[in-house]
Amino acid sequence: MRSLTMFRRVSPVTASFASEGWSALASAVRTPSGQVHRELVGTTDGSEPLTKDHLFDLASLTKVFTAIAVHAAIDDGLLGLDQPIAEIVNVAAVRGGVTAHHLLTHTAGLRAGSVAWRTGANGDTVLADVLDVAPLAPPGAVHEYSCLGFIVLGIVLENLHSQPLDRIVLERVAAPLGATTLCWGPISPAAAVATEHQPLRGRLRGSIHDELAASIGRPVGNTGLFGTLDDVEALATAIASRKVPLSSRAFALLTTPDPAAEASGTQAHGLRVGLPTFARSPTLVGHTGFTGTSFVADTTTGAYAVLLTNRVHAGRAGTSVEARRLALSHEIGDEG
Repeated sequence: MRSLTMFRRVSPVTASFASEGWSALASAVRTPSGQVHRELVGTTDGSEPLTKDHLFDLASLTKVFTAIAVHAAIDDGLLGLDQPIAEIVNVAAVRGGVTAHHLLTHTAGLRAGSVAWRTGANGDTVLADVLDVAPLAPPGAVHEYSCLGFIVLGIVLENLHSQPLDRIVLERVAAPLGATTLCWGPISPAAAVATEHQPLRGRLRGSIHDELAASIGRPVGNTGLFGTLDDVEALATAIASRKVPLSSRAFALLTTPDPAAEASGTQAHGLRVGLPTFARSPTLVGHTGFTGTSFVADTTTGAYAVLLTNRVHAGRAGTSVEARRLALSHEIGDEG
């Protein structure tokens, strides 16, 4: 595949910075014919040129790696898809019959997030607010995108494997995919692309952007992974080519809208299908990240599009890379 890679000219950073917010952008598109076009443009922190070795804060793309790890555990017989999670982690957030199925499809009835970090709390105190608050709705009743559900899934994986989450995901998912430089933050600032200047934390470079994950202070399943364009391209390639190291059962659940999340119409197990904000076609599967990251894959042609930016670099308000995500999605079918 690398022999077909072509680097393209890109517009100056200033052409999109005002509306999209980024200082660094990396993208890769594989067309149905197998041509791969890649872009690297901008700076990691406003002055240092971006290279292929710099790692972006992947934000919620972390959830995709967590979902694959959960299904690998199911394939291995360590967990049942419809097994009550309370049998493994007996906390308030999963009582009432919450299952891995519910957590993977955001139908567990959990809150979208936790703001316990705003009090200055950290560590186990913040994690307790995630785990010890009961769902707002019965499992299966509503579809509510929830970071908390994937934090719970990370705790479940640790209990099943008796290992920390980062080791589980990196050894059992990232390594088989070929995402060899993927790692959980915090990481060395020199290796990272800067994200946002936050009032209480200053300019973030190498620190996890998400306040909840950062305040917990340990790897969690919703966000916190850093990776290069190669790392995310390895994930997109595996999904597009149907070579994710999972059973056919698991792969179908990852890439097919789930009836349990019927109201959304796009929710699969950890992935989204045909989400209008990033996919030109109702059959494309992928995910987005708050920091300005995303990928989509076409499992019928092997094509994919990856976009990594630090769109929060100029501040999270009023910045968006949605138009660029859609443009790259269109290129999946563009042979010209």
